[in-house]
Amino acid sequence: VPPGVKLCRMLSSFLGLCQLPPQSVMEKEVNEKKKNQVQRFGLSFDEVLKTDCLVYMDKLASFIGAKPSVLGLLCRDPRLALTIFFGPCTPYQYRLGGPGRWEGARQAILTQWDRTLKPTRTRVPAGSSSRCPSLLTVVGFLLLLAALVFGFH
Repeated sequence: VPPGVKLCRMLSSFLGLCQLPPQSVMEKEVNEKKKNQVQRFGLSFDEVLKTDCLVYMDKLASFIGAKPSVLGLLCRDPRLALTIFFGPCTPYQYRLGGPGRWEGARQAILTQWDRTLKPTRTRVPAGSSSRCPSLLTVVGFLLLLAALVFGFH
């Protein structure tokens, strides 16, 4: 049984959010997916474990009506639509609508890069006036310039 069907069974029995297709349709979908996996990933003993994460998450979200419509968002909120389309796929986008809707999802999506990059930035203590970083920048620039000049000769 594919994972999407398992989730749909759980949701339909507990929440009534989606309805399962007939068994013949589900079996056809599983066989088609296995054939596509062999073409995409090759033959291996662990082919059952391989799946495209984004396609899988979109499919699960579409089962319960939580998949965002980028075209619809483009009309209503172009900045958010472009951030979703060109940015990383995060769980926040599945909280924009449908069950589990969260009012803070838009802001979380628009500020996700801030939270991702903040830990990588070095803290500069107040009152620090070292000439070492600027000296390193100048030396690095001179080395780059020398490499370019000697590289073209």
